[in-house]
Amino acid sequence: MSKIVQITDQNFEEEVLNSDLPTDVDFWAPWCGPCRMVIPIYEKLSEEYDGRFKFCMINVDENQPTAVKYQIMSIPMQKFFVDGNEVDEILGAVPEQVIRSKVEEILARFPSDERSKLEALLTSWVEHNKLDSEKFRKWAEKAENAENNPAYHSILQAARDMEKANDKLSQLLVELYKRE
Repeated sequence: MSKIVQITDQNFEEEVLNSDLPTDVDFWAPWCGPCRMVIPIYEKLSEEYDGRFKFCMINVDENQPTAVKYQIMSIPMQKFFVDGNEVDEILGAVPEQVIRSKVEEILARFPSDERSKLEALLTSWVEHNKLDSEKFRKWAEKAENAENNPAYHSILQAARDMEKANDKLSQLLVELYKRE
């Protein structure tokens, strides 16, 4: 039995933008032959990924405001959403493996279980802060009298404290991976 959710202009926000799961929205129309060709793929994947990924369909003829909002010019068009944001798309009737690969890629980038979300968030945080720390350190080396300026001195100390906190987060992230 298909787990595809039928979307309308009225429930798009609730079902897609407010979804707790990464969501694939298939923009389609009944008269579109390629659209009908990929429906069995969505039905299959919606069952396989049930509880981890949400599959939706919206008829562009019956829901023109949403189609216009998302600039749907050709169908079938799949748009992928995570946490209310469009994160990717696929245009045209494509083989199952292409859709499956995109779903797996999005699940890797935006996990849906709490532990994986935490790991992704911490990993992103640590990597981003590590890059910023390196940039800040280079700036401090070039800044004239950085250590002698009271404001700069306080900023440099806060940056060092942040770097220590980032190192601690890195260690905790390693421990989190070990527990699996």
